[in-house]
Amino acid sequence: ALEQELGAGAGGGGRRGVLLLWRDSPSLRLPLLNAAAMMVGQQLSGINAVFYYSTTFFSSAGLDSPVAGTLLASAVNVLAMLASSAMMECAGRRRLLLVGIGGMFLSSVGVTAALIGKARASAHHEDDWSLNWLSVSFVLCFVIAFELGPGPIPWQIGAEIFPEHARAAAMSAAAALNWVCNAAVGLGFPAMSSALGSLVFLPFAAVLLLWLLFTARFTPETRGRSVDEIQVEFRRLAALGSRKPARAEGDGVPLSSIRQPQG
Repeated sequence: ALEQELGAGAGGGGRRGVLLLWRDSPSLRLPLLNAAAMMVGQQLSGINAVFYYSTTFFSSAGLDSPVAGTLLASAVNVLAMLASSAMMECAGRRRLLLVGIGGMFLSSVGVTAALIGKARASAHHEDDWSLNWLSVSFVLCFVIAFELGPGPIPWQIGAEIFPEHARAAAMSAAAALNWVCNAAVGLGFPAMSSALGSLVFLPFAAVLLLWLLFTARFTPETRGRSVDEIQVEFRRLAALGSRKPARAEGDGVPLSSIRQPQG
């Protein structure tokens, strides 16, 4: 049945839209949800808020040269990306993704704690340089964690979880969703920063936590597996999520088979 469903699109000829894939191919629904979750999580994690507004952030952190802070973040980004490329085949996609998301979550919590400390120090007209450097350090850890997994791996996994007939439509829709979320963060971050102040990273932390839980539960390892093997694993994960509770004792037993008490 799985082989027939996977081959239906190829046999029908041509590429199929993502809505038709969702409607006609139940086995592709969890892969589609995975692709969407990875693209939304990648952009709503807050990474582009850091890159787009890094100069403003480093200036508020008290750095004498905010541009130097931006260059440092970019250099860290490149080095972490090179490390991720070397580790992806030996450590596996899923593990690096989980480590990266978890690292970003912890870093965002750390940035929030440092910003709250800075706000309290400013209210007392104090300037704590340790908090300034702590906030910068957590941002750099945030960038490193992003490039270890959440940066490159969603595109890698996305290309591996779909059969050939569905890959183009699914990844096109995922890329469009990625850019929509990118624009939302880029345009909305200044207003969000003004409204939330030192708590501005908390929404990103919430997204990262949800993404971490989803990945741990529904994203399989794809390294060294064929598309058919990955689809079988997706079916297993979907079955675990929809497993019905065991019937109570006596459920479904014909009434005629129940022994009546003797008078």
